Amino acid sequence: MARKPPPGRARAGSKPEPQAPRTLASRADRHDLYERSVQDPEGDVRTLARLFKRLRERPALHLREDFCGTATLSAHWAASASRRTAVGVDLDAETLAWGRARHLAALDSRVTLLQRDVLEGGGRKVDIACALNFSYCVFKTREQLRRYFEVARSGLASDGIFVLDCFGGWGAFRPERERRKVDDFHYEWERAHFDPLTNEILCYIHFAFADGSRIDRAFVYDWRWWSVQELRELMLEAGFSYVHALWERTDDDGDGTGAYYEPRRVENQELWWTYVVAER
Repeated sequence: MARKPPPGRARAGSKPEPQAPRTLASRADRHDLYERSVQDPEGDVRTLARLFKRLRERPALHLREDFCGTATLSAHWAASASRRTAVGVDLDAETLAWGRARHLAALDSRVTLLQRDVLEGGGRKVDIACALNFSYCVFKTREQLRRYFEVARSGLASDGIFVLDCFGGWGAFRPERERRKVDDFHYEWERAHFDPLTNEILCYIHFAFADGSRIDRAFVYDWRWWSVQELRELMLEAGFSYVHALWERTDDDGDGTGAYYEPRRVENQELWWTYVVAER
């Protein structure tokens, strides 16, 4: 009687079964895709430094990046000038570890990453604290968000500023999937659901590749949308002395120029995105 080959070993003379080729999606790294498609750390560094200099007439040195994720902004901030330091705060250990390995090897101790809830604060007093990419929208009640603003304010130097970005417009809440090409993949931003009674909004990020493979729901955002006026009111309630609601200037084609001003009134648009800046 012929003996069976051991498990996992082919019979002598037989050809091994061909393995299915790995897809582009299976080889991709979702953190890398996110950084390449969503973030602009060089632009954010320039904007934050410019906003601080405009309000305080001195250069900013120390940054805290709340909800920092992979901490690419913190790393770019510290790398942009030899005296600059950054503290990044986030709950997710895996994401922080990825960012530490990718971005911080050459920055010595000028970037500190803290795995903790942003409501715990921590780190040195900073010139600028920020919560970008609408990350503060994880707080769904006024009490939660006001408490976060109180913590953010307590971590600022006496002349520090706190910076958020915000979005809106009549097209920002309809179910829709926006798609754009980024290098060798497509980035998809899906607004899946908006509840006008609670202002809760559910969004996803997907990635699609040339071989037809996909990473669906690579990132999930279960948020409450906050208006500019709500943000302003809560910041003042949290103790900030003044809040600037900024608006981006546009060129003749309607594209943003990267320059911001402080209007009394603005016309609503289909989609808008801008900054709210609070002075301690």
